[in-house]
Amino acid sequence: MTASIALFMETPPLTTLRRVAAGLGLQGYVVGGCLRDLLLGREVNDVDIAVAGDTEAFPRQFARECGGTVFWLDRERGHSRVVIKVGGESATFDFAPLRGKDIVVDLALRDFTINALAVPLQGEPGLIDPLGGAADIRAKVVRRCSASAFRDDPLRLVRSFRFAATLGFRIDSATLAVIPDLAPLLATIAGERIRDELFRILQVPEAGSFFRLMGDGGLLEVLFGLLPSRITPAAEAIDRVEEVVRSLSRLGDEAAAEGDIRLREEIQGGITVQSLMKLAAFLDAAEMAPNGATDRLRLGKAAGQLVERLCRACSFPQADHCDDVSAYRFFNDCDPAGLEIPLLLLARGRLAESPCRELASYYLRRHIPRGGNLLLTGGEIMELLSIPPGRIVGEAQELLREAQCTGEVRTDAEARAFLRKKMLTTEEPMR
Repeated sequence: MTASIALFMETPPLTTLRRVAAGLGLQGYVVGGCLRDLLLGREVNDVDIAVAGDTEAFPRQFARECGGTVFWLDRERGHSRVVIKVGGESATFDFAPLRGKDIVVDLALRDFTINALAVPLQGEPGLIDPLGGAADIRAKVVRRCSASAFRDDPLRLVRSFRFAATLGFRIDSATLAVIPDLAPLLATIAGERIRDELFRILQVPEAGSFFRLMGDGGLLEVLFGLLPSRITPAAEAIDRVEEVVRSLSRLGDEAAAEGDIRLREEIQGGITVQSLMKLAAFLDAAEMAPNGATDRLRLGKAAGQLVERLCRACSFPQADHCDDVSAYRFFNDCDPAGLEIPLLLLARGRLAESPCRELASYYLRRHIPRGGNLLLTGGEIMELLSIPPGRIVGEAQELLREAQCTGEVRTDAEARAFLRKKMLTTEEPMR
């Protein structure tokens, strides 16, 4: 057993875990990804425990002694989770029954050899590695555990690419070779599960190359109906988004700083603006409508809307120059998308660097998104125009927002004069 795993087994939570197991007369095993990450020198905050025995008493007693919280993940299958605090951070311990007659059988039923590792809680704490997972970790190889691994859970077809992408590994040639024949099995998998894996791939800088491999393996045709002829252009579109993101400084220091903040923003759990940009670039280059993909991946309303706006922006006519009025209309049509729009168009070759810089500058200097702070509040507009709450107030706010964004109005006094004039000169005010 390596020094990193030996030290981990002596940490207070693991010492408590071993003591509880001994007190209950149970055998359990630390298994899977946490051991892989320890061998890779990574921090571990999520621990999986395979239990040979009572899967209810063990986690409850462990939570009680650690001052943690226990809850069921799947009571029928005996899966539970304990969350504890370790050094001010949360750590999770997931408990599940041992599958098969012993730990060797259990490990053989897992997805990839790099995750088919175990250390017992009782007895000699040596590394159990029947499938050579430690050697595959050293060689940076993702290899399926068995011939039935993908049939047992077809999501593993995508997970093989996710592990390769996030760990910087390659997929074993024999494992890669069987994927095209088994790709149709992916059609049976729930969109939420596929979504989580794909967006973890989209987060890495080399996402384009992994999407190309998934396309070659037939997975993207099953998921999205991607034609083989569009695999390379779609993968290259993802690469170009990454190139633009790496070159943000060319747009100026402020645009680079604000762009970085925006691209890192999470729109849905674990799904960033940057990863949604990559998906939109992929769909545009693949010549696919966004709705089918967002529905298949079960994206939430905000994430799905952003992808739709990004894809729609890719159809806008090219512009060589952008004044404040055209820039306002551009961003208004794409709301709630922001700085990511000109960046995506630059990546897609629909916008040159100069107008991209102009749009970014306008957005940072002047643009106020819907719902943003205006010079006058709704209450002040009602008092100024002597109108009750309702549609006209909203229309007045939109007119004022446009006037502020285009530079027509800059002060409180100008805002009041602007709205009074609109009230007096418009037959149906604020329409």
